[in-house]
Amino acid sequence: MDPVRILQISYDMSLGGAETLLMNLYRNINRSKVQFDFLLHSETESAYEKEIRDLGGRIFRIPRYTGLNKGSYEKSLRSFLTSHPEYVIVHDHLMYSASETLKVVNRMGRISVAHSHSSCPPFSIEEMIRFFFRKNLWKIADYRFACSEDAGKWLYRGKTDFMILRNGVDVDSFSFKADARIKARKKLCIEDSTLLVGTVGRMVSNKNPLRLLSVFSEIISRKPDSKLVMVGTGPLENEIRSRSKAMGLEDKVILTGPRTDVPDLLCAMDRFVLPSEFEGLGIVLIEALSSGLPCIFTDSLPSELNINDKLIHRVSLSSSDSTWAETILNAEPAKTRETAWNSIRDAGYDIKTVSVQLQEFYLTARKP
Repeated sequence: MDPVRILQISYDMSLGGAETLLMNLYRNINRSKVQFDFLLHSETESAYEKEIRDLGGRIFRIPRYTGLNKGSYEKSLRSFLTSHPEYVIVHDHLMYSASETLKVVNRMGRISVAHSHSSCPPFSIEEMIRFFFRKNLWKIADYRFACSEDAGKWLYRGKTDFMILRNGVDVDSFSFKADARIKARKKLCIEDSTLLVGTVGRMVSNKNPLRLLSVFSEIISRKPDSKLVMVGTGPLENEIRSRSKAMGLEDKVILTGPRTDVPDLLCAMDRFVLPSEFEGLGIVLIEALSSGLPCIFTDSLPSELNINDKLIHRVSLSSSDSTWAETILNAEPAKTRETAWNSIRDAGYDIKTVSVQLQEFYLTARKP
């Protein structure tokens, strides 16, 4: 019997958190029973597309929904779904356009699935516009997923009729390995005695990378033999480079760009810091905890991250750079980093467990 083909809708398949979760699920789901295909809204080839094709997935593209192209967008989507009757289930990961997309999906008798990967961002005019687009999503979607309670209540306007699909990671891949640490630090030219502070994520405003630079400057004033590695890319990358130079940190800050060896880089780190303004959950934190890293992050992030009390350190964004720096310096890694992943698995974040949960949903879902 041929596998059930699920249409996943995303802007692209870059190395972002939601896209990485989707790929983690795709790699671990039983593809003889469930196969993923992707409808993307970007014309540019993105990082995971070759792997998708290698795994048997198909990639299609339509123009993105802007709010001003309602008619042409609906026409493109209807045309696509008409020519592809095999997609009984459509799983939309684009929170801001999902209302429009899933209306069309519903009209065509397909099963519509929404997914919240984020939580409440700060107020802005842009966010008010996005709120208008997504305000009725909670009653449009046949089924609703969220990565955390906060993410679900935010997207679905306080409603509780949604399912938590944890941001699962491959705990085996992200478990600490001493040889990987040695090799990764050697590549980064980091001495054994050097404190290596790190972060992973897109260089965008809500991730607060410029605040991290400011905090790191405080760390240097207390422990000069420290370095900061920032893994990822984004619109703030050039500003980070110029700011590092202006602060005299150019030889202390390492920008790696997007990387596929994140598990090894986490092994190389001594502290993981994420001063985000908001997160749906923060899959990189689950990965870092799997590696036994002390994780210092914003106190407003979801309570689901309270997995390993010895490794978790929450700090308010309103706290001083000095407070952040002291918390980072005083945090201690797991005594045995090699076994820290056990707490992640026990909390239900092993991707093998999460992929079975999603697979069973796809195989049993029916139109309400």
